[in-house]
Amino acid sequence: MIQRIGFLLAPCEKGISPHGYTNIPPLSLGILSGYLKNEGYDVELYDLNSALAKIYRNDEQFAFLYDKDTVLKCLKGEENDKVNLFAEELLQGVSIKDYDVIGISCGADFSFFQLHSAFLLANYIEQKYKIPVILGGNNITYLGIFKDTFNELLKTILEVFPYIIKGPGEVVIAELIQVLNGKMQKSIYELDGMVYLKDGQVYMNPEHEPVVVCPDWCNLPMENYYSKIKNPSYNGKWNEKVEEENLLQVFKWPFFLTQYVSTVRKKRPRPEYMDKLILPYIFNFHCPFACAFCSESDEDRKRVIIGEAHKVVDDIEGLIEKYKTSYFYFFNNAANASGKFIDEFCNHIIDRRIDIKWSDCARFNNLTFERLKLMRDAGCQKLVFGFETASQKLIDLVEKKIDLSHGERVLKWCKELGIIADLEVITGLPQEKDEDFQETVQYVTKNKPYINYMTINEFFVVPNSKIGRYPERYNIELIRNVISYSKILERSWKYFKEMKGKQTGNFKVYKYNEIGGRNYKEVADKTKSYIKALNNLQNKEFAEVEYVYRILEQKS
Repeated sequence: MIQRIGFLLAPCEKGISPHGYTNIPPLSLGILSGYLKNEGYDVELYDLNSALAKIYRNDEQFAFLYDKDTVLKCLKGEENDKVNLFAEELLQGVSIKDYDVIGISCGADFSFFQLHSAFLLANYIEQKYKIPVILGGNNITYLGIFKDTFNELLKTILEVFPYIIKGPGEVVIAELIQVLNGKMQKSIYELDGMVYLKDGQVYMNPEHEPVVVCPDWCNLPMENYYSKIKNPSYNGKWNEKVEEENLLQVFKWPFFLTQYVSTVRKKRPRPEYMDKLILPYIFNFHCPFACAFCSESDEDRKRVIIGEAHKVVDDIEGLIEKYKTSYFYFFNNAANASGKFIDEFCNHIIDRRIDIKWSDCARFNNLTFERLKLMRDAGCQKLVFGFETASQKLIDLVEKKIDLSHGERVLKWCKELGIIADLEVITGLPQEKDEDFQETVQYVTKNKPYINYMTINEFFVVPNSKIGRYPERYNIELIRNVISYSKILERSWKYFKEMKGKQTGNFKVYKYNEIGGRNYKEVADKTKSYIKALNNLQNKEFAEVEYVYRILEQKS
């Protein structure tokens, strides 16, 4: 009978990044724990990135993780001393035999360090402890959407592991355990999200809908996720100016800089610094706008799921009390996906006088000055807007559904109200010409006083998006398998040795040619020049802060 569950987050390159792993606890583990504990199961969590940092000796120690033949042979039963040592060292702090089942999250960073770690750990646990292992995480979805590229790996793991889940796992795991415990008369292959082999072919059931859950990090040592900020009460009384500096560090600065500064401060401790948790939370899933380039335009993600405002605020109030923090990063597609919800949410926060500071993604749509003021009064510090491009031609093509003039008004209102406004920008979209890009440059330049930071993204084809499913509608032809599984590993290994902790770009598996236009190499070359031009428009403040802290780090 399965009652005790141990969840492991497989380690990734960021676990040994010189600039620190992360300053927020893993939301995926918290959601799994929160849901399954409510279902009556005993749950414990382990983030193996902490263990990875302790066992790291040199880069060559992990070379086998980038060797396809080594990984596949191990999964097929071949003994490997390096792999066994890797697993033994990572699992030193985990009493595997205490659990009835082990769940392993393969992560969400398109990292083969993390994916291969997860599979090799699962194999080691099953072989040594004879305990069933459940595998999941967004990286499983990644393998699935590019299954023609990773077919060999998928077939190998499916021959070894019977319980692999794609998409949200909390409900599916609960149902799977009921099936295994004999309490549900159902085949595991009927469960949502199950991935399995049948007649030599890979099958993936439609994902289960996600659930809004209050995360519970139960036994995780939260000190691993502390940020170092200044203590506003260091001299015995509250200093509002110091708190304002903290809000700049946590919300104004880009995430990488917030994390880096905290890491440097940990290396150079000072009495005026204090530890502070920033908690992740999500209260809506699936985007109602379903832009054509985005995975949210997947056929399986049609229904928008939004929590009940009063219950969400109950969750947040409980998290504030339990973890002694008022800082939150919300990870919704758009905080204002529902105008009704965001109004009710903010009014509950204000009426209950909850002290909270938060940031989130948002759309220009449905935002008025009054609604933004309500959000600000409810603790909103920053909004990240999915802007993408200022070319109306491209906006129409990818079904972005934004009004650029209204966007300008929203940016000005944010500035007036004290809400930091970031933009997400995409370059390399189909049919993007120089004149389209210049419209984006002009828009950004015109509104630069109101824009804090731009996250600049290079477009890539997501197979399950509208563009991926219907490329002819966008006047392109897809070039599949431009890069092979082996070549991705070769590139990832090189990148690991040079720049561990940074994104590897492994999601760029498909390319495209424009029908009657540019080929994929011409698109890539032009996109690089666009990215460079946009970076030149960034706020110089952040480069200056990073420069100062790099000097401080060298003195550590």
